[in-house]
Parts: sequence; C-alpha cells; structure tokens
Amino acid sequence: MKKLIKADLNKVLELTATYQPIDRDSLKAELEILEQSRYNDYLFLARKDRFRLMPLSEVYTAGSDANGFLTLFEVQTRWPVLALTLHVEYMESGIHRGSVILMDYPELVRDVVLFERLPDTQREGHIKQLITRCVRYAPQCTMVDLIEYLKTGR
Repeated sequence: MKKLIKADLNKVLELTATYQPIDRDSLKAELEILEQSRYNDYLFLARKDRFRLMPLSEVYTAGSDANGFLTLFEVQTRWPVLALTLHVEYMESGIHRGSVILMDYPELVRDVVLFERLPDTQREGHIKQLITRCVRYAPQCTMVDLIEYLKTGR
C-alpha cells in the first residue's frame, strides 16, 4: 500500500484509461459520482474493461451492489485488478484534491469480508480508522509509482 498526496482525483482516474482498456466515455459518467462528492472516501476498482467508483462505506456493506462488485474480480486472475482508495480532502477551484491510496486487492477483499457484517457504527469506525492509517502511515509514492501500478496492479 502506497499513497499519492494532494492529487487531482479526477485526473488520476482519467489516467487509468491511458494504461488500462477502459472506455473514456463510461469513465466520465463515473467521474460525475466524484463531482457530486457526497462522501469523502471512495473505492475505484478496475480490471480490463470493467470499472466502478463506489463510496467506501457501500463496499463494506454486506449484500450491497458495491460489495458484490468488489468480490466479482476475485476469481479472475488474468488481468490485474486496480484498487484505488480516494480520500477527498478539499476542493480547490472546483477540483477535488486528496490522497490516492494504491491498495492490494486481495488484502482489501479480506478486510471487507472480515468487517462487512459488523453493525453500522462499528463498520463506519473501522473505515475511518483504515483511512486514517493509510493517510498517515502509508509510504508516499511518486507519479512513476502510480503509473507502474496502473499498468501492472502492483
């Protein structure tokens, strides 16, 4: 797990289309979710031509569409699975800025399975702790590291 700080979150997501076979028009529709910015924490999952931007709290909710989408990629190993956690920290001139955390997909799935059945307050507390730990303690990465992750999933 690594983090890129003070990043333009829209531009990072647009960059995924450069290194993965993602339809740019469909990606623009997903970026509208970030524009609405009802949440501070999102998960962007992508593998080959499938991708989705979801509020992190929905990913941790058992039985939700976002939770099902997370586990959809578990059995498919041919293409790398990109898992980017986006933490919106502030807006500057209409641009969402924050931290991008490069996640290890199998580790994320294990974490979700472990905590998805908790009551809402405990689950939300875990998500806040997870984001706090990532933002504070994950080693920083460079744009080169981010690009390598977008190419390989590692």
